[in-house]
Amino acid sequence: MLNSIQLLRALAAWLVVFHHYIQVVHGNNLSGPLSKALHMYGAIGVDLFFIISGFVIYLSVAGKNVTPGVFAVHRLARVVPAYWIFTFISAVILLNAPTFLPLTAFDPTFLLQSLLFIPAQNPSGIGPYPLLTVGWTLNYEMAFYSVFLLSFYFPRKLQLLMVAIGLFLLCKFISRLGGDLAFYGNKIIYEFLFGILIAIAYKKGWVQKTPSLVAVAVILVAIGMIIFYGQVSHNPLKSGLPCAMILFAAVSLERFSPGSGLISRLGDWSYSTYLCHVLVMCSMMKIQELLNFHDAVTFALTIAGILVVSYSSFRWIEKPISTLVKKNSKSYTATLPTA
Repeated sequence: MLNSIQLLRALAAWLVVFHHYIQVVHGNNLSGPLSKALHMYGAIGVDLFFIISGFVIYLSVAGKNVTPGVFAVHRLARVVPAYWIFTFISAVILLNAPTFLPLTAFDPTFLLQSLLFIPAQNPSGIGPYPLLTVGWTLNYEMAFYSVFLLSFYFPRKLQLLMVAIGLFLLCKFISRLGGDLAFYGNKIIYEFLFGILIAIAYKKGWVQKTPSLVAVAVILVAIGMIIFYGQVSHNPLKSGLPCAMILFAAVSLERFSPGSGLISRLGDWSYSTYLCHVLVMCSMMKIQELLNFHDAVTFALTIAGILVVSYSSFRWIEKPISTLVKKNSKSYTATLPTA
């Protein structure tokens, strides 16, 4: 995995973590400039995740002899096990303490829909969010994987076009069939295409030729755009384009990215971090109520708890399953080339 991608994965995950910390723990009580910034901009981690996903998925198959079946197995193995485990944990908690987790509720049919990545209205009334509410992004991820899978059945030179057409049909036509399918009408789904375009440029060597000063300028302009547009709305142009610019510039600066170390580990754990962080936050809030901890202590324990659970999930769920699947599908490798 490129070090720059690991850095951005970690950044995306922790932006979302801090954004939700403001919401869940402080109830959007904005007490300072940092809190206000995280409230307004932290959700952009989702947009960054989608663009990274498009980049990684394209490079994982580009120039490789990957069959549709192997691609599907690897994607399912990457996403499903950890998501199901944290969803089941949430379901058990809700059955025993219905108010423990905010803005979600248990229902057997709804649990099944959540596990199968089928958009459905949360019984709590918050909208089309699965039982593990952060999983709403995974419903888009799985839709993207499905469209990308179908593109295998067309000539490789048409792959980008077919993915673009598939996402367009999903957003503009399938979403209009009504009901919960309206979920797919969100234009955020187009952000995967930004990542694919950057991956194509990377494969052609264009990204690597970007001068360092130009890359830094691109990052500064992207940050300026994010600030200018204000509250993150997951709009492909207002949020997606600046994130795509940051990804492009970061990959071009790969030689300056930190190698193995904490950043790399945080990148490895980022998926589990995303899945577990709300559960850990709610647990720490209950502990604070019982023991009357100071807010600073609760914050420190929350961060430590997220790190421990993220590591454990990666170490005991994600990594073993990924290793097992790779051993049984030798024609595939998801390792990105180094710059």
